[in-house]
Amino acid sequence: MTPKDRRKYVRLEKTFRTKHGIIKVNKKIPVQYDLSDSVELKYSSHTKDICEGGLCLENKDLKELLKTSIKEGTELKLKISITGTNSEDINTVGRVAWIDLKRDLCGIEFITLHEYERRKIRNYVRDEYFRSYKR
Repeated sequence: MTPKDRRKYVRLEKTFRTKHGIIKVNKKIPVQYDLSDSVELKYSSHTKDICEGGLCLENKDLKELLKTSIKEGTELKLKISITGTNSEDINTVGRVAWIDLKRDLCGIEFITLHEYERRKIRNYVRDEYFRSYKR
């Protein structure tokens, strides 16, 4: 018996149009950050949006850093305060994926995120998404 013959369910080979994506929420969440080799977190901002894969930082004060110190590929230490309390903070490292100087935005992808932290973000995004979902 080949692996193909061991299917549990009948499979139909058919092409369907689908839409998919990552759910993210547009929420201003406090974030502290600094270069990954720094001892302290010196800068503060907030998120424009967040999902399991990363976040978008938004702050007018970020513009100067984006011009001088932070480039695409830069690794940043991040402290994300989902509910604004220290008990809920997520400490991780992210990599700058893209920069938009015109809108003072910076996209960060998470590169070291523990599964329990990913689950915390996933649950938060899901809860906020359904809370704001209009029927």
